[in-house]
Amino acid sequence: MKERKTFGFCLVVLAAVLGIVSLVRFQMWAPSHNGSDTIITAALVIAILLDICLMIRDSSFAIILATVGYTVAGVKLLTNSVGSFVDAFQGINMFGDATQVGSIISIAAVILVCVLLSIIASFMTRVKA
Repeated sequence: MKERKTFGFCLVVLAAVLGIVSLVRFQMWAPSHNGSDTIITAALVIAILLDICLMIRDSSFAIILATVGYTVAGVKLLTNSVGSFVDAFQGINMFGDATQVGSIISIAAVILVCVLLSIIASFMTRVKA
């Protein structure tokens, strides 16, 4: 019997696509602004791979781990960038780079969308038998 994909499956696919977008965007931005972090990169790669595995075989454990991966990447990006946010609020460049706050927020926003999509997909069926 052929399995039919549901809306939850579409959310997993969308999370994987946006995860790839955020990974590429982070890898383009981070090296030139001293923001490279292997934990962020590894967390995004693991979450994307888990989403790809979810496209092949449904697993409640994998969707939880994918959500954790996206969450770790987003939180780590924001905590690494606290100095830039402080500089933006104070109007000086002392602890980070205030001009990079827009890029940091745009990358973090896409990762946050991945987290939300993974959370919503975890409560839905992804395959209908």
